[in-house]
Amino acid sequence: MNEIASKYASALYELALENNQLDLYQEQCRFVLSSLEENEEFFDVLSSKFLSVKEIHEIIDKTFVGIEIDIISLLKIIVENHRVNILKDVLVSFNSMCNSYKGITEGILYSAFDLDKKTIADIENAIGKKENRKISLIFKIDPSLIGGVKVVINNHIYDGSVKNKLSEMKQSLS
Repeated sequence: MNEIASKYASALYELALENNQLDLYQEQCRFVLSSLEENEEFFDVLSSKFLSVKEIHEIIDKTFVGIEIDIISLLKIIVENHRVNILKDVLVSFNSMCNSYKGITEGILYSAFDLDKKTIADIENAIGKKENRKISLIFKIDPSLIGGVKVVINNHIYDGSVKNKLSEMKQSLS
């Protein structure tokens, strides 16, 4: 993780704790992150050389109506300092700090296809029981899995993918 991104994330984390709004800030940062990931072109707008900083600030205000002022201020500071390239890292790092504070272990859930929130929650609960701790999974689509799911938590991999099953069959036949 980028050290500068970590410093920005730490500053927001301290504000969230100070304001006793950790859950709200985390939820809103997740929303901002997912919005940015769904619209990659927005990064081009935030780092545009053709728009003034004031114009970009106005776009941020109009785009993220209802988001806490501290989060909006962070976005504006990142734009002013020409660090839009680390914005995702800042938001991911902030989320990790919040989860660590709450005693939640993070992992990544890979699937060949889109999964609904209930299915993801069921997988989090099942893995949480095996790991004997609360788990939060970030969902990513990986078409190379063919089917099934793969979960990566720290250095532990739970692989129930079709790709893995085929690989195991190939090894046993060799």
